[in-house]
Amino acid sequence: MTGDRSEGASSEGYDRARYNPSLRKIWPWPTALLERAAGWIRGLPGQVWLDAACGEGHLGALLGGERTLIGLDLDPIRLRRAQPRSYRLLLQGSVSSIPVRDEAVAGIASVETLEHVADLDRAIREFARCLGPNGHVVVTVPSVTLRSWWEMRRTGRPVYCDAQEHVREFSSVPITGFPHKFETWEEFEGRWRRHGLAVIRTDGVGILFPMCHGPLSWAERLMNQFYRESWNRWLGRLPFLRRFPYYRMYLLQKRGSS
Repeated sequence: MTGDRSEGASSEGYDRARYNPSLRKIWPWPTALLERAAGWIRGLPGQVWLDAACGEGHLGALLGGERTLIGLDLDPIRLRRAQPRSYRLLLQGSVSSIPVRDEAVAGIASVETLEHVADLDRAIREFARCLGPNGHVVVTVPSVTLRSWWEMRRTGRPVYCDAQEHVREFSSVPITGFPHKFETWEEFEGRWRRHGLAVIRTDGVGILFPMCHGPLSWAERLMNQFYRESWNRWLGRLPFLRRFPYYRMYLLQKRGSS
């Protein structure tokens, strides 16, 4: 679930470091994101789900046997590590060319994936092809935070969006002036609509504030209080801050007759 790594970084140790429960107190957002995605899936109909870019199978571990899961990932190392998880089938392949027949699954989960995929429309077409009528997609992507936005203004350099990290970034506000792909939420949602998938729910996880530099660097310790999970969840409900989450979540549904 860490992405189509044909254009990304090495996989060694990435999933285990990112989704390590022992890090929850100091950096809870990846684990909180996974838990929220699993909760959304539990509330949806349909038994057979595709975990598109399943990584080492952390979403499968959360869902257990509650769904019949097919795991897909480009990286054979990750697939081997996912074998002990609750997957009925594990497939090696890209989200841009899914080795699954038409309308074979009731739902697709894609967590921290599409920011790594060069041909985004092709991946979305593949999702639509594999989904049965009225099927659902739970997708999450990183989003430009207040911290990233401020750092880009301060330094004049893009954050995360480069050949070694993300081929694109998503943002609630237009970002220009960089030779990189920055796509607004509205543009991203428009892609799905063009391929027959309607947005029916959105959410955000994690609020990151600009870092304090220079004479104000002492205030960074105080800012850490805002990263307590309960406090941060409350802050994420405020209208302005809701536009700058660390992760943006979508629930989409394929239009079609049952």
